Amino acid sequence: MKAKFYLLLFVIYFLIFTNDATAATITVDQQTIAIEGNQHQKKPLVSQPIELQGPSSSRDFYYSLTEDAQLNNQQVTFHIQYSELLIAPSSFTVKVDDVAIKTVPLTTDLRKQTVTVNLPEEALLKGSHKITASFYGILKEGICVAPGNVGNWLRIDILSSISAFVEEGEIWSLNSYPSAFLGYEGYTTTLILPEEASTATLNSGYQLAAYLSEHGQTDVQIQREDAVQKVTGPVVLLGAKNEFRTAFFKNIVANIETTENAMTLMMHELQNIDTNQKVPFFIVTSSKAEAIAERLLSLTEPRLLEQLAGQTLTINELPKLESLSETAIPFKQFGFEDQILSSQGSITPHYYVSLPQLEANKEAVMRLVLKKSATMPGSKEEDDRKLELIVYINNVPHAVDLRKLEQTATDMYEASIPIQTNVLNKKSITDVQFEVTGFQLEEPCETTNERYWLYIDSASSLSITKDASEPSFTLRDFPNAFHDNVLMVIPDDGNLDDTEMSELYKALMMNGTMAQITLVRDKDVTETALQQHAVIFIGAMNQLTWLSKNAENIPYTAEQLIQQGFLPEVMAKHAYITKNFWQTKQPLLWLHAFDATSIDNDFYAHLKETDTQVAAAIETKEGQFVVAVGNKVSEHDTKEKRGFEISFILVAEFVGLIIVIAVILYFILRKRKKNQLKEQ
Repeated sequence: MKAKFYLLLFVIYFLIFTNDATAATITVDQQTIAIEGNQHQKKPLVSQPIELQGPSSSRDFYYSLTEDAQLNNQQVTFHIQYSELLIAPSSFTVKVDDVAIKTVPLTTDLRKQTVTVNLPEEALLKGSHKITASFYGILKEGICVAPGNVGNWLRIDILSSISAFVEEGEIWSLNSYPSAFLGYEGYTTTLILPEEASTATLNSGYQLAAYLSEHGQTDVQIQREDAVQKVTGPVVLLGAKNEFRTAFFKNIVANIETTENAMTLMMHELQNIDTNQKVPFFIVTSSKAEAIAERLLSLTEPRLLEQLAGQTLTINELPKLESLSETAIPFKQFGFEDQILSSQGSITPHYYVSLPQLEANKEAVMRLVLKKSATMPGSKEEDDRKLELIVYINNVPHAVDLRKLEQTATDMYEASIPIQTNVLNKKSITDVQFEVTGFQLEEPCETTNERYWLYIDSASSLSITKDASEPSFTLRDFPNAFHDNVLMVIPDDGNLDDTEMSELYKALMMNGTMAQITLVRDKDVTETALQQHAVIFIGAMNQLTWLSKNAENIPYTAEQLIQQGFLPEVMAKHAYITKNFWQTKQPLLWLHAFDATSIDNDFYAHLKETDTQVAAAIETKEGQFVVAVGNKVSEHDTKEKRGFEISFILVAEFVGLIIVIAVILYFILRKRKKNQLKEQ
C-alpha cells in the first residue's frame, strides 16, 4: 500500500512538471552531424526461428501505430524453409487483420522461399494490427503421420522482417521512450557522452546503453561528443551541463533549466538542414552528474518509465519502490509473455532465466497460473486421452495432469510443480520450455475440428530459496552474484573503452533488469566501500592498488597460471573469481586483458554459460575459451580430506598405544625371566 502511495505521488509530480508543448526540432548541418538513419528500413520480425507443424498451424505477429501512417510501400517479408516430404496442395498463407493477402504453394523443387506482402492501406491506420502466417502441409502419397510429426514442418527464419513505419506528422514525446530508442539492423541508437565525462556520468551512460541494447535488436553505439560525425538512428545526449565542451552540444544544454538535485528529461527531434532526415533526440541532463546517477532508475525500471509523458520532465525525488521478491521470479522477468498452446501450436519457444547457485538436494517450486478451454475433459469424465502440460527445466521434463487442475476463486486454474534444485543448478542460465500433449488425435489419417487450448499467464512464477550458508564463489555465479550491490573499480589512468564497458554492464543484467552498480576510480576506493559490496576489478594488477595488496592470494604469475592449466603465452583475456578479501559473504571478480585487446560480448557470454565449478577462465589470442582445471576443491572433497586426516591420527595413536603396551609387556616378561633364573 505504501509503494502504491509513492507511485501515486510520482504520477502527480509528473503532471505538475510535465510540459506538453510540441517537441522542438533541433537542426544541424550535415558537415557537423550527418543523419543517415532510415526508418524505411526493415525491422526483424522474429528473434529466433519459429517452427510450424502440420497438417495445419499458424503464428500471429502484432504491431501498433499511434497515428495513421502514410502508404509508402510498407511490406512484411517471410523467409521460410520446409520439409522435402510436402506435396501439393501444401501452402503458406499470409493474412493481415484476418484478411488473406497472399498464398504460395510449397513444392519440393524449392525447399526455401521468400514471401513478400505489401501491407494494405487499412493496415496503416492508427491502432493495433495482426499479421498471421499459416502453414498447411500435405505429405507424399501413402504417408500418413500424426499431427506434429517431425516430417511435416515449415520454419520461419530470423531474416524475416517488417517495414519500420514512419508515421505522418509524428510527434516524439517522453512516452516514445524506450520503444523509439531500440535499434535494429540499419537503424542504430547513438548515446553521446561528454569527452571528459565524470565517473558518475559514465556509470549512468553505461547503464542506459546496456538497458537499451538488451531490449533492442542491436547494441547502442556510444560516442564521445567530439567524435560524433554521423548517426544512423535515434540519439541520446547524457551528461551534466558543465561537462560538455563541444559548441553544438554545449549550446543545446545551456538553454535547459536544471538544478543540482534534479534530473531533467527533454524530448526533441534532430534534423539535417534542408533535408527530410530526422531522428528522435532524447536529452538527459542536470547541473550535477550525481543527480542523474541517483535518478537513472526512472529510465530503466518498467514501473517508472511507463509513466513518462510530455516533452519535458524534471524529476526531483524517486518513489521508494517495493523490491520484488528475490525468491519469487515472475515469468515476465525472463521475457515470457502470455502464451496460448493448442493443437495449432503445442510447444513454446525456449526461455532463459539466470539463477544463483542453490543449495543442493532442496526443492524449488514453479507456480503456474492457467486457463483452459471449456471442452477439455475433467478428472471425472471418461476420456482415455492423456492431457498433460510438460515443463522442460534444463531439458528435464516435469508433468502436470491438465484434468486435475485446481480452480481458483476466478475462472483461472493453478498448478504447482516441485523442482529439485540440482536440476536448476545444472546450468548457470536455466532453460525453460512448455509443451502440451493430448491436444491432437493420434490417428494419422484422421482430422477433426475439435480445439483444445491452454493459456499460460505471465504472472506465473518460479520460487527459489537461496543457500543460507557461507557461499563459495566460482564462475558459475556470474552474473548472479554481481547483481544487487556492485562496486566496479577501474584504473585511474587511461581512457575507458566505452563499448567494452557497456557490454560488461549488459552482461551483468539478469532477466532484463539492470544491476545496481557503483563505478569508481582506483584512487577513490575506500576499505569501507569494499566491505559493503560485491567487487569487480578491471585492469592490470599494477593499476589496481587494493587488488595488489592481496596479490599473494591471486594466481596471476606465469607459474600459477600454468598450474591452473593455462599457457601464459597465448592468453588474451583473463577472469578470476574468489571471495571478497574484505568480507567473505560477497564475491570478487578480476577482469583484465593483455596486449591492448578488449573484453567483448563473446567472452562475457562464455562466462555466463560456464556451468562448471571453476575459479578462472581465459580466452586465447585465437579466440578459444578455456576454463581452469583442478583449482576448485569441493566441500565434499574437503570433508573427505579432513576425514582422512582424522582417521590417520586415530590410527597413529592406536599404533602408538600398541607399541607402548608391547614395550611394557617386554620389560615385564624380561623381569619375570630374570627372577626365574635367580630362583634356579
